Amino acid sequence: MAKVIVGLLLGLLFSCAPNVEIDAGTLIQKTVTAHGWTSKPSKINFDFRDFHYEVNRGAFGIQYSREKQDSLGVTKDVWTNFSSFERTLNGVPVTLSDSLQKVYANSLNSVLYFVQLPLGLQDQAVIPSYKGVVEIDAEPYHQLAVTFKQEGGGEDFQDQFYYWIHSERFEIDYMAYSYHTNGGGTRFRATISKNRQGGILFQDFDNYKPLLHPTALDRLPQLFQEGKLQWLSKIENKEIQVSFQD
Repeated sequence: MAKVIVGLLLGLLFSCAPNVEIDAGTLIQKTVTAHGWTSKPSKINFDFRDFHYEVNRGAFGIQYSREKQDSLGVTKDVWTNFSSFERTLNGVPVTLSDSLQKVYANSLNSVLYFVQLPLGLQDQAVIPSYKGVVEIDAEPYHQLAVTFKQEGGGEDFQDQFYYWIHSERFEIDYMAYSYHTNGGGTRFRATISKNRQGGILFQDFDNYKPLLHPTALDRLPQLFQEGKLQWLSKIENKEIQVSFQD
């Protein structure tokens, strides 16, 4: 009888332990659920720096857009179904080279990718790899490394990402990535605030970089705790609105 009780207690202990490892697919699904992305909203609006951003989903597919107003008037970028890009100035189409279209589309996609995390982790081009559990500021985190297939991975398929997902809340509190455009670089982000709209978790971050590039992404939490990262900016999304189709 005593052995049975001990076995049950051990089973309960390990089933509740926050540092038990899981596979990458299960981790992504739990994270998507924790962030409230089990249903995709038909519309998201928010302000980020000088632009107003929108995501629209419907029978037409998906459309990303942003606009800003300055001395020239209203500039608006619209990217539909990740293929058709258009820029207008005061409602008049602006002729752009293919290379500029890619630059603006990538810039638009980058902002909306991060805002909608962890939704993008379910993309078919994602290659996830589970890297075990670590502690950051005495809290346990699952580590998830992400690379991308060339087919479907976009212009930046060579970028690499790391996510640190709290092992109890399954929320992304830290992330890091390395990129190759404009000479390349490495970034580390730490959550500074959280806000739920329409059941979806939106987060603001402090944005850092290591003193040396390249630096292995899995080393960045340790450097962060040691105060050895350079603070760059705040990533803040304001006036967030979310709506779902009836």
